[in-house]
Amino acid sequence: MSMENVDARLKYPKTTGIYVGTDNPSIRNILYDKTYWDPVAGVQVRMLQDNVPSELVEWKDTRMEGVFTNKSKMKLEGYFQSGKDQNGVGTSFDDYSFTELSLFTRENPIPRLMPIIDSENGHKRLMVVATPRGKRNNPLWTLMELAKDRPDAQILIRTIDDLNLIMTRHGLAPLLSQAQLEQIAENYLKLFGNTRMFEQEYHCSFEEMDSAAVYGEAYAQILRDKRANPFNWQRDRPIYVAFDIGSAGVHSDATCWIAFQYFNNNLFLIDCGEGHGRALPEYVDILMSKPWSSQLTQIVLPWDGDHHEVGIRETPADMMRKRFPNVAVLGKGTNIWTVKGLPQTGSSDIITMVQQVRLALYNTYINGLTEDEKKKGGVERPNCDRVLDCFENYKYAYNSKLGEWSAFPVHDQYSHMMDALRYVVQAIKELDFFGGTLYDSSATASTDEYIQDYSGVWS
Repeated sequence: MSMENVDARLKYPKTTGIYVGTDNPSIRNILYDKTYWDPVAGVQVRMLQDNVPSELVEWKDTRMEGVFTNKSKMKLEGYFQSGKDQNGVGTSFDDYSFTELSLFTRENPIPRLMPIIDSENGHKRLMVVATPRGKRNNPLWTLMELAKDRPDAQILIRTIDDLNLIMTRHGLAPLLSQAQLEQIAENYLKLFGNTRMFEQEYHCSFEEMDSAAVYGEAYAQILRDKRANPFNWQRDRPIYVAFDIGSAGVHSDATCWIAFQYFNNNLFLIDCGEGHGRALPEYVDILMSKPWSSQLTQIVLPWDGDHHEVGIRETPADMMRKRFPNVAVLGKGTNIWTVKGLPQTGSSDIITMVQQVRLALYNTYINGLTEDEKKKGGVERPNCDRVLDCFENYKYAYNSKLGEWSAFPVHDQYSHMMDALRYVVQAIKELDFFGGTLYDSSATASTDEYIQDYSGVWS
């Protein structure tokens, strides 16, 4: 794709082309500074600079720009500039080449690409190459859907099988033998516990999400069972809201909540929300504005809801009770029930609750959006589309030094809503055990007889 852009600059004088990556460091690594071994010449070759005669172009290293003798220009640029979440790429170029468009998720690039797609001026073209990375909130998939019915668009999907076939047709050895592919698939299976990432990377599967997704298997089953479709909540049953409380004074640490119902051993996620910089009691006003507010029976806070910051006499639960009287505070981690077979690590609490959520998701229904609502960019009605978004992006951290995945998920913009989901599941466990009344720290009931066995789960 880069040489196609270069070729167009040589063919058409006074034209401009741009090759776009996610940011400047990545585009420099991917293309501008990229080298490869040329077995015929017996030397290491620079991808761009050594493939165009020096008398035809002058390369500006600092700006990553090629100025051609026919007065054409080619620029290499990052879509997201350092320190900014909005793109810095204009719409005045003739050729646009985007690499890894599926990673352009901080700002939806499609609205900015539409003038390029719809333009009929000169030699204006849009070229994209990327790894699939699922369908949901994926600019690449959206662009492919827009392009599939256009006579002026072409979609090329090349799996490893296609590339091997191309090589053999030209009398060359395949890029990877069948035995090598089987070994790679086995390596993915050992590393991730499944081959989803292998299917994505080698067979261009848009159906599979990142293998590091914490709830990937359970979420995939939800989609297969169509349990992420819109539904009407039960008007004659109570609604609970579980919170994950953001750190006081830390604007980036979101406070999240999920409204849910639980009956017949099924969990129904009805609505959700998140915010920054608000006092916890202010969220009561938000909840009271919801169409289900008359059914709100109890607000559930995590175990630290009964702890206050230094210099503050009231706990979060105290402050919340001033606005809504029925507030329950969960116990801490495995203090709620006895769990056998835990790994002897400091992360046992989080592992246990992740396992609890994973199991609960097989009996969970999520109030998602219709395809039309997704195209409109969301709706005002109660929904848990944000929960679905977090399912796809909530991932385990990778320890590059040890070469293995951590027991802890990454703490980022997606983890706050997933923490709220953990509290939802913890709450329904307590609802079960305490006969329909959520746990309260003043209760005298003993939980010693409630036992779950996780022996063998981590073997």
